[in-house]
Amino acid sequence: MIKNRFSRTFQVLALGSFALTAGLQAEVEESKMAADMKVVSKQLKSLRTIPKDDFVAAAEAARKAHEALLSAMKYTAVMVEEMPAGSEKAKALADSRRLMGLSYSVLCELELAYLEKDPAKIAAAMAKVKESKKEGHKKYTDD
Repeated sequence: MIKNRFSRTFQVLALGSFALTAGLQAEVEESKMAADMKVVSKQLKSLRTIPKDDFVAAAEAARKAHEALLSAMKYTAVMVEEMPAGSEKAKALADSRRLMGLSYSVLCELELAYLEKDPAKIAAAMAKVKESKKEGHKKYTDD
């Protein structure tokens, strides 16, 4: 009887530890995605302080932004992750990935515009960056 209680207690503790670890893993993943997205934001904000004629530094900031976004793409937005399983979640996941991919593409386009030293292309790419960010945040963040 004591052995049975010990076994049962051990099972409950193991199950509780597993549940806690799974919850912490979700928080860690969100933290990694959030950290990557903060790098993207920081790099884009840095473009405001880089002199307009320093195309090399601006191109580097754009490159760092799209590298961080690529890293963030490994994770799923919490809003999508917490949705109940089903077709709506599947659509939201696909749409979230679509937006991340488009954002990555636009940031690469921004880097190219800086490398080409073309103010018109830079302005057009920045407009796309802002629109992409707005759509993604409207749909998939609590901001």
